[in-house]
Amino acid sequence: MNLTYGYSILQRLYTPYFGAVVFCGSWYPQKQNFNNTAIPPLQYPFNYIHITPKEMHKGYNGEICMIKAYELRLRNIKGHFAVADDAILNFWQPIKLDMVFHQRGTKLANIGKGPWWNSALGEEAMKNTISMLKDKDNGKTYQKLIEEYQRRLLQRKMISESETVFTELQRMKNWTISDVYYIPKREMPFYVDLMKIFYKNEIFIEISLQKYLRTVKHQIAINAYKLGPIPENTRRIGLNKYYNESMVFMHAIKLSGVIEKMDQRYM
Repeated sequence: MNLTYGYSILQRLYTPYFGAVVFCGSWYPQKQNFNNTAIPPLQYPFNYIHITPKEMHKGYNGEICMIKAYELRLRNIKGHFAVADDAILNFWQPIKLDMVFHQRGTKLANIGKGPWWNSALGEEAMKNTISMLKDKDNGKTYQKLIEEYQRRLLQRKMISESETVFTELQRMKNWTISDVYYIPKREMPFYVDLMKIFYKNEIFIEISLQKYLRTVKHQIAINAYKLGPIPENTRRIGLNKYYNESMVFMHAIKLSGVIEKMDQRYM
């Protein structure tokens, strides 16, 4: 998304089909260039959640936007979609709004440690999370969350009867992408509580989201590897070859590859 005028274009793309469109990032909208006569004017009301660059952590902790959106306590909604700034949701797809949606889910997750588990955002951050949850001083604070987490993992057969939440957290492998996903309203309380724990310890969103998805039944994009993000090295030149109307979302570019200044990459 071009931060100087992308807001008004995305408003017109999504607003007719959603109860509310909320932008989230560390850029102040009033500082953007909305006077370009070639670009449609901004529509009001303009919904925006401002977070600091530190909170966004270069995009590594993008779950903060869903957490903040939930805290708005929006009414008469069925759930929340999270759409990254370099992805476009094809809203006409028959996504079930009473079920979590993720572009790949757990079955098509990235296997192994990848680039993230070996970083400070992976194993080190997860060890800090485990220590925090095991701390006796935090026992009452996180007891209900741990119990619910345990129940869900057992129900989904992600752990055995002899294993615990900590068994799951100590499995420091696998991760998933986080460009487009949907959480129904009834699922948001647990999602937010769990993500707050991961966020507090600065675990990379593509690790924390994978851990969450293992706790809940979810739907995925149709034939995700073919109809999800455009294959590697073809983001900017392969759209005309790979795009079709059955895609749940379009991921045409990677902003980190075309914008040099770090402080301009993250919406």
